[in-house]
Amino acid sequence: MQRQVLPVTAAALIALTIASVWPARARDSSPPPAAAQAPVVNVTSDSAPGWLPSTDQARAASEAALAYLAAKDTGGADAAYAMLEESNKALQPFADFSRGLAAFNNQAGAVAERRIVTVTWTKDPAQAPKPGVYAAIDIVSRFANIDRDCGYLVVYQSPTGGPFRVSREEANFMTNADAASIERQQSKAAMEAAWRQLSMKCPNYSEDYTSALSAAGGARPLPEQTGSTIGYSTVAAALADLRSRPNVVLRTESGFTIATDSASNTIWVFTSEGQPAYPAAIKRQFVRGGDGGTSLDMNVLCEASKAACDNLVRTFEALNARMAKELHGRR
Repeated sequence: MQRQVLPVTAAALIALTIASVWPARARDSSPPPAAAQAPVVNVTSDSAPGWLPSTDQARAASEAALAYLAAKDTGGADAAYAMLEESNKALQPFADFSRGLAAFNNQAGAVAERRIVTVTWTKDPAQAPKPGVYAAIDIVSRFANIDRDCGYLVVYQSPTGGPFRVSREEANFMTNADAASIERQQSKAAMEAAWRQLSMKCPNYSEDYTSALSAAGGARPLPEQTGSTIGYSTVAAALADLRSRPNVVLRTESGFTIATDSASNTIWVFTSEGQPAYPAAIKRQFVRGGDGGTSLDMNVLCEASKAACDNLVRTFEALNARMAKELHGRR
């Protein structure tokens, strides 16, 4: 599948682009990161003219990718292998797939984060082995022993519909031990150059993600609020109440549940089971100040482990800084 893309603006969606942020339990007052802009759907230049993925296809593709990664991260070789497309299975017998997965999990350690960065779509491309819908899902990951990991999954849906299955996978990573060895024997610049060369194989990858992920390693635990600041005592209570309110619009995107309350200019994001920081709820409210400017008031309740929540906070803060920098550069 070719990766030259033509950006097509989707219609009137005001929610956050989940591919660019993960939940955290922090408070931020930086300018809203393009939240009022419609998200962009990337479609390859060799796709069927005028075609766009449906909402159901977008949800199903992301859910398939996240389910596949969750199976791998928990050592579920059987479940992960069952999600492969038949042509992919033909290239790697189950015994090889299972051994490779066990070896990687042993080397990488526990998963700390999986991030969908970009999804690129195509339908019936001329160079594909067969017609159908393809979604190339670019991913940045982090594990206990690996801070630098990027790659992609290509999930495929047949022309008759049905579930998406993994037709191709590529991962590029540098273990923390290898990074430390290069830095010790050569220099930090040499280590960064080596990773830069390796990560060039990852479409749509940005070094800003590495900065965000690396910043979490070895850092001190973050301070916490003594109680909930989202207006509910638990994540489940927040989601249940929002579901019961007719003025709140809910949808699923990239494995997250998003609740939009337009009346109060508030967007909620809830993590899903299988994600490192589950359960967690982010309440983001856009507030207009006395000077006419708009700020983002964010409160988060995270009920996952301290380490998982702290890592998400640090990642979110780094990405927020990046987005604020980009917004400032456009002024």
